[in-house]
Amino acid sequence: MSRETMDRLVGSVVREVSPDEYVVLLFSGQELRVKFYDNRIAVSEREVVDTARLYAVKSGRHALVGAEDMSDHGIESAARDLRAAIESSPEVRRPPLPPPSKYDHNGDFDGGAVDADAVSIVEAGISSALSSGARRVAGVLELGLVDVSIRTSSGVDQADRRSYALLNVRAFVDDDASGQGVSVSTTPRRLDPHRAGSSAAEIARIASKPCRIEPGEYDVILAPISAADLMQHVGAAASAYSVSSGFSFLEGRLGSRVAPEWLSVVDHGQIVDGVGSRTFDDEGVPTRTNPIIGNGVLRTYLHNTVTAAEFGSTTTGNAGLVEPGPWNLEVSPGDSSPEEMIREVRRGIMVTSNWYTRFQNYRIGDYSTLPRDASPVIEGGEVKCSARGIRVSSNVPRDLENIVMASKERQWIKWWEVEIPVLTPYIMVRNMGVTSAF
Repeated sequence: MSRETMDRLVGSVVREVSPDEYVVLLFSGQELRVKFYDNRIAVSEREVVDTARLYAVKSGRHALVGAEDMSDHGIESAARDLRAAIESSPEVRRPPLPPPSKYDHNGDFDGGAVDADAVSIVEAGISSALSSGARRVAGVLELGLVDVSIRTSSGVDQADRRSYALLNVRAFVDDDASGQGVSVSTTPRRLDPHRAGSSAAEIARIASKPCRIEPGEYDVILAPISAADLMQHVGAAASAYSVSSGFSFLEGRLGSRVAPEWLSVVDHGQIVDGVGSRTFDDEGVPTRTNPIIGNGVLRTYLHNTVTAAEFGSTTTGNAGLVEPGPWNLEVSPGDSSPEEMIREVRRGIMVTSNWYTRFQNYRIGDYSTLPRDASPVIEGGEVKCSARGIRVSSNVPRDLENIVMASKERQWIKWWEVEIPVLTPYIMVRNMGVTSAF
């Protein structure tokens, strides 16, 4: 199916546009999605979706369109849209597409992912949460396969197969006390529903003891779900497109210290359990490992061939036909346990989960975000209660510089607030601003 569809896509682009260069990317996905609430499975959905991205260059004009209808009519319509987009585009010179290279798959793929015993995985998560004190449990399990194919006018003709397994558990001990636990892997065999369920329930139990705190600066421990949110924005800001567009707080910082010496943030094109893994990028360049922050120093921006030419650099295998970006981020571990980190806090909070992160100024890095579920208040190294109705208002560059501890324990995070998969420890940040959310 994919090969035949790719042939039709390429044929339509060539006939309709007669391009000087082209890239056709085809994504064929299968997903089993199991939703659950009130301690039982509500619905199980299976979905098969093919989508494509068509890119072409003609006489210096270039354009990109998406296609979701893989019928002959849909493909021909997308090719006409591509031709019209090219005709209305200004002439912009860009480097030629790269030639084929050597591609290696790291072997991290489970072809049986969508046929796993999803019911048992969900029931294990629910049971674990209930036995840990939850009264109600909800969430979603997503098991999927993705085939990615690329064909370019420069001779790249490759296919990649990837799998993923994402479990998100929400536990409630009452109407106002909730917790979240996640488990992320490239195979359902390595999911840990017991930990996701028990973690969600333990957080919900803490949330059942609410209290108010005064606005001010606090030492904040970011649990993995919240640490991943912070770090995904570091990865996005490392995109050379973000830098060039004036939307990056990392602009002008190459070679400068941006974090403590022991901290590193690395982007992996392929890594075990990295559900964003790809063998090749959207220009057909093999993906690779790129240290973004190494020993506290900003080492590189992430490039496709266009931004690399603009910056006088070389592609890092992170295309995006328009915007390069990270695949899977890994944050270096520390040497402490979460319990040891709590004991170090004299006046602070832990943020276990957050949402609605919004930037007031991307270039400076000012942002705010809303903690959800439990936000344990820590005084004298002990958890006292859970702060309710708070907002974290801070600045990413300052947060990076103020990281003082991290846990040995790390966890893969990906859910709808964290789009870039991140392997991260708990991290402690000094002097984060905390205000009232309402």
